[in-house]
Amino acid sequence: MGSPASTEDRSSEIYGLIGLFFLSILSLLIFRISGLEFPPVWPDEVLFYSPSLDFAKNGLFRTEVSEGLVKGMETKTLWMPPVFFLLNGWVLKFWGEGLEVLRLFAAILSVASIWIFWFILKTFDYSPIARLGASLLLFTDLLFLRVGWTARMEALCLFWALLSLLVLARKAKWKGDIPLRQYETFISGLFLGISFLSHPFGAIFGVPALLLIHQAKAWKVWMFWLGGVLPILAWGIWIHPDWGIFFYQFGAQFGRKKDLFQSFSPITKIKVLLGGYESPGLRLFFYLALAYGLWVVRGEIKDKPKSAFFFSAWTVSILFFLILSTEYYYVMYLCIPLSALGGFFFERIRSRRVQFIAAILVFSNIAILVNAYKRIGFGNPEFDLKDRFYEVLGPELKGSKKMYLQAIPDPYFHIRREYPNLKVLEFIPGELPIPKEDFIQTLDSIDTFVFSDRQKRNEFVQSYLEENSSKFRKSKITAEPSTLRKVANVEAEIYRRR
Repeated sequence: MGSPASTEDRSSEIYGLIGLFFLSILSLLIFRISGLEFPPVWPDEVLFYSPSLDFAKNGLFRTEVSEGLVKGMETKTLWMPPVFFLLNGWVLKFWGEGLEVLRLFAAILSVASIWIFWFILKTFDYSPIARLGASLLLFTDLLFLRVGWTARMEALCLFWALLSLLVLARKAKWKGDIPLRQYETFISGLFLGISFLSHPFGAIFGVPALLLIHQAKAWKVWMFWLGGVLPILAWGIWIHPDWGIFFYQFGAQFGRKKDLFQSFSPITKIKVLLGGYESPGLRLFFYLALAYGLWVVRGEIKDKPKSAFFFSAWTVSILFFLILSTEYYYVMYLCIPLSALGGFFFERIRSRRVQFIAAILVFSNIAILVNAYKRIGFGNPEFDLKDRFYEVLGPELKGSKKMYLQAIPDPYFHIRREYPNLKVLEFIPGELPIPKEDFIQTLDSIDTFVFSDRQKRNEFVQSYLEENSSKFRKSKITAEPSTLRKVANVEAEIYRRR
């Protein structure tokens, strides 16, 4: 018979897994209710959907919505690594077309990542209640939800990266008594390489991976490096026939990052860390409470110094790359180690003071969610800003043959259903540094331009419209949701060629 302590531990583990299961189901239910209203359909999703659908239908990687705007897009998409497009293409092929399908896939991957996170924490000897508390911080994090529910690369990148860390963490017991085997390190390196080919930001997970290898005293595991290099070699072989197009497209991406990094002030970079939350003040309060709480439980941290160092180093490495990347989407990756640090509070949940701090963290997250519900329709089935926007935009497009679209929420999918013969082109939000000579002729062939309010416009496109203002009829449209609380709206400018 097992000892009473082992029986109690087993019961706590079961109860923790049951709690995690119900949190997962609740998260997917809220996702289902939110539909395509939260987050709103983003232009990025259209740019990623296009090559995925082309692969599903034709086995190619064309981005038709950038044809004539970005060189080579009409033949091959090389401005991002291919794993995301490959997997999403297969999803569309077998589950059917539509952005909803890809968003559901992303939501499932996000939930799966939290489960992997649960088992990573287990290898660090987090108790079931501490793991459940850390997972709760993720499940209630608005940014983790809004990025994890979007048909972008972040959810897939995170999934493969956490799998890589889990393989290492299972054997890196901080004592080195269970050595890493070569095939295990190969699998870990392979997962990390696939994470990088899902999104280049996956490279940052090499930092916690190397920390785990160091703790396991396994620097001779050459198979880890082989596993990581193989996917990148495969990518190199794939892009080799189109080397010129790759440098043009991929280089434009880095050019954009460089421009953003140089133009963003330190204050703006801080705003990026808070930009994914509808209540930046509340999120800042969350960070302050987290910092204070870590000081309160410093005794618990001293009992697990290597665990605390691992997650702290992981946090610092992501913060460093976030400063370089200047994209609020990537802040999603920061939620993982921060939630792990927050799990320390739940280890001492019987303490009144620790209960208070843990409650503040959860309350801050829930308060942000409630505010999002009120402002942008989060989890509100009656919030229909996307549909109302198209109701006023649709009639304006009658007779149009080719349009340039840059709007949030993006009405691309509505337009494709209503006007299947209308050619729709889109530019990346924030715009790539592409010479105007490469796309100015395409602008001459466009008869309709649509820009939603507060969208950054390409300077050459804006100059083109101003220089040819006599050739266009300019109008404005406004849309509001049909809910009683009309706290969100969208305005758009339309330029129709006379």
